[in-house]
Amino acid sequence: VLVANIQPEIVAKPTPVAAETKPTPAQKSPPANAPTADTAGSAKPARAKSSPSQVAIAHQNATDTITPALVDAYQAYQRGDYVTASQGYRAVLQKDAHNRDALLGLGAIAQQQAQDQTAQHYYRQVLLLDPRDPVALGAMSAYSTSNGVDAESNLKQLLSEQPRSGALNYALGNVYGEQSRWAEAQQAYFDAHTLEPSNAQFTYNLAVSLDHLSQSKQAVQYYQQALQLDSANTAGFDHAQAQQRLNELTTSR
Repeated sequence: VLVANIQPEIVAKPTPVAAETKPTPAQKSPPANAPTADTAGSAKPARAKSSPSQVAIAHQNATDTITPALVDAYQAYQRGDYVTASQGYRAVLQKDAHNRDALLGLGAIAQQQAQDQTAQHYYRQVLLLDPRDPVALGAMSAYSTSNGVDAESNLKQLLSEQPRSGALNYALGNVYGEQSRWAEAQQAYFDAHTLEPSNAQFTYNLAVSLDHLSQSKQAVQYYQQALQLDSANTAGFDHAQAQQRLNELTTSR
């Protein structure tokens, strides 16, 4: 049964749940994207020379190319071998300093290692190439100092322009989750999961939101999927906690 067809009961004041029983959403930004033909084939913007007060963006005809080094780096990232992944992404950047996948990969590695300043540096490099890049925007929203209302408004504006961005839907779900607005978080996470069904982090946070809404059957389904998708334990959520909660839900049914 697709969660999109579920109409969870929306309560006026969501009741906080005990932290020791229900997991919290995973880290705020999704992991590195797999290099895909869709990503690699998009036009690669470059900065045009301009005065400091006027920034212009020009598009050039060159496109990113999926190289063996890029694929190897991503596979190393998936294994949790961040040293090899970082070396691979840096090798790609030596040949193509504007390679989006490599910049996002290094940003994701830095974030996994709690090197937030370094992560932001790489995400900003992507945004210099394309200020509308949905993955970089979604990642940077995690570092925003704006309040929840502003963050929600900004993400909704971005989604109105790029509704098929899993990263932006995921970021919006995190904003709702931080405010315990679980019904809205569930829908945002479901949208992210629908767009990227193989993303373990999106799947896990969907499970958490369903759990908070007492949709136990569906929560079990997505906890199981998240654990299966993240067999290398690199997606950024606590496997032991997820498995414990899964056991609790299955034994109580």
